[in-house]
Amino acid sequence: MNKKQKNMIIALVMIIGVFSIASWSLNSISSGIISEPADFYGTSKEVSLEEMIEVADNKNLSITLPSELPKNLELTVIYLKEDPFIAIVVYSAKGNKDYITAELTIQIASTDPIWVPTYNQLQSEAEESQDKTAMEINTWPVMIYENANIGGDTEKREIYGDFTLLVNLWIDEVNYLYCAPTLTINEAIIIVGSMTLLNI
Repeated sequence: MNKKQKNMIIALVMIIGVFSIASWSLNSISSGIISEPADFYGTSKEVSLEEMIEVADNKNLSITLPSELPKNLELTVIYLKEDPFIAIVVYSAKGNKDYITAELTIQIASTDPIWVPTYNQLQSEAEESQDKTAMEINTWPVMIYENANIGGDTEKREIYGDFTLLVNLWIDEVNYLYCAPTLTINEAIIIVGSMTLLNI
């Protein structure tokens, strides 16, 4: 096997891997089940808001976050994995820094443009379930899952019950997944509508 053949095989394996991960992620969200990154504490680091923005800027990613938050929610911590870019921004009114049990988390991930759905695609999916609502907010495609299965985390179930509110949206090449067990749909819509581009 020559060098060119080896490089082609490596490239093929990488492409299959990327498509497998993307497909798994989309299927998990489409089924309405929370899917936080496995052991994200072990693969990420705690960073400041400025550090996250700087890392994103170096990867040519623009980050937007809410400028309005209800229920005394405040940013308590950000966990970041740089490659591929994945961040979990944690909000709590109680100072909770646990991304599993906090009142609001936003998982931010870079995504290939081919995986960004249109509003019409989301609307077609939403028509199949009364628990899904598709909409456009500030021209961004948004899918709201009103009764998403909270998953297998026992502690989270004890605090919030079996279901939570999920909001999935795409802005340019960045995907935002809100897990908001304490918020109403209207509160979530207001938060998403208040999202503002962050600058260094």
